[in-house]
Amino acid sequence: MNDASRRAIAIALITAVVLGALHFSGLARPLLLGLGVVIAFVCWALPFIGVRWLDDVILAVRSVYWAPEQGRFHSFGGVPLRIEDDGRHLWMDAEGYMRAVGRREPEASLAARFTGHWRRDEEGAALMLRVDAVARHLGSMPGREDLRVQRLRRYVERELLYPASRRRARKPGSAG
Repeated sequence: MNDASRRAIAIALITAVVLGALHFSGLARPLLLGLGVVIAFVCWALPFIGVRWLDDVILAVRSVYWAPEQGRFHSFGGVPLRIEDDGRHLWMDAEGYMRAVGRREPEASLAARFTGHWRRDEEGAALMLRVDAVARHLGSMPGREDLRVQRLRRYVERELLYPASRRRARKPGSAG
């Protein structure tokens, strides 16, 4: 039996014990009626406030859940692209870049092609390419007339480089 099954059985047993205790103590009916009255009152008298509160709670939970991923992950044509901003440059994972372009190339040749514009991520596992160098490469590579390559270059410029330059220009103390 796996852990999920054990947890489900434990939750079912605890729920059964609590509901049985409420039933035998005589509190089940008043508690159920009170809860029903409160829910009916909220649905009848305060639907706008209730929906707004529910939306705020959902938004807060969603923002807390996705906070570590915010601004780091993008997607082009269904291909996830990992983007990192170190404060000076934007970096894109090489594997995602190659999948987005629709080609396969060894990391060593990519590092040679992007000389001085690549690094390893914090774990040292993934090759990261500077996004401005990627945009230049997309504009000069063989096959640059390919529609997918043109769309990827436009995506990189509009969705990555331009917003990053705007963020840096808005920062206090930046010269620009």
